[in-house]
Amino acid sequence: MRIAIGGLTFPGHDAMSLGPRHPTSAGLISLALDSDAGSVVRAEVTSGYGHRGAEKLFEVRDYRSMIMLGDRHDWLSAFGGELSLTLTLENSMRLATPPRAAILRTLLAEMARIHSHLSFLSYLAPEGELHARLWSGVEAIRGRFLAWTGNRVHPMLNRVGGLATDAPEGWLDTLDDLLDDIARLSADLRAVLDRTDRFSGLAVLDEEACLGYGLTGPVARAAGFDPDRRADGYLAYGELFRPVHVRTSGDAEARLGVLIDEVGTSVDMIRVTVSLAAQTTGEVNIKLSRRLRVPEGEHSTDVEAPWGIASCLMTSRGNPTPWRVALRTPSFANVSALGKALEGVSTQQIPDVVASLGYTIGDLDK
Repeated sequence: MRIAIGGLTFPGHDAMSLGPRHPTSAGLISLALDSDAGSVVRAEVTSGYGHRGAEKLFEVRDYRSMIMLGDRHDWLSAFGGELSLTLTLENSMRLATPPRAAILRTLLAEMARIHSHLSFLSYLAPEGELHARLWSGVEAIRGRFLAWTGNRVHPMLNRVGGLATDAPEGWLDTLDDLLDDIARLSADLRAVLDRTDRFSGLAVLDEEACLGYGLTGPVARAAGFDPDRRADGYLAYGELFRPVHVRTSGDAEARLGVLIDEVGTSVDMIRVTVSLAAQTTGEVNIKLSRRLRVPEGEHSTDVEAPWGIASCLMTSRGNPTPWRVALRTPSFANVSALGKALEGVSTQQIPDVVASLGYTIGDLDK
């Protein structure tokens, strides 16, 4: 049995969709399944059908312009893609950004996390009032990015040394009602998950599997393993980080539950950043020379993307462009474990398993 998940179909494959607006509709993976009596015995997963060669494109752009490519790596968390590249550059050059820039970056990173999590959680609300409210919340976040940057999906705000611009006057004040709506939405999604047992015990990935496949983020936190990079205190997280409750069952229900919990903790952290930003004035960028020179050698940075640890490894030979840029993306690791997660699962439950792991086209097709 062969299944194609995403926006394209192959001859000989059955198409599987998790909804017209679910993030899986933008990517493509292929599953080759051996089944027995309706249960999956073995699953071979193939990804990368939208390969765009982004890592090679980094190597022909200077250090400033390549940030734009990072922005497009994960469309659901574009700001996070910018951030991993920018922090790697700043760490290599020993640059400390202004305090206000660190606070606003933290706020934007958590807004991107909510945007990503709600998009994946749309699988729990495929239709009806909650579905409409969920996508209204997603669009409201995009509207806030639009009001600041002129871009709904790709903010392109990060610059080496800070941000391109400060938040427009009154922009922070517009977040209160939005955060209240998202907090209520998180509670209602929790009620939906609590009313069903269809995800309970499904596709268990325990701590050993997480370590073996390099699984981090919500998938690992659902299995009792929590290597959250925000706890290290980068950006302004040292002052405001709110850890999520770690679960231990490692099943699809726990993974979706962690996503819902993280929406709530992100709301709490954004409220604190708004308060900190109101108390912290000053510039949001450092003036640098027109041409950046990154010290020779290998430089790496980890950030906590919505689905786990995202890493950037950059090699410089002292030229205006990097010699090598390699990205470690969490969804790629998640999909590598999909075959194991599907073993023993009913073929009718495959959409539930895929929805609980999550992947995006940019993360898979580097």
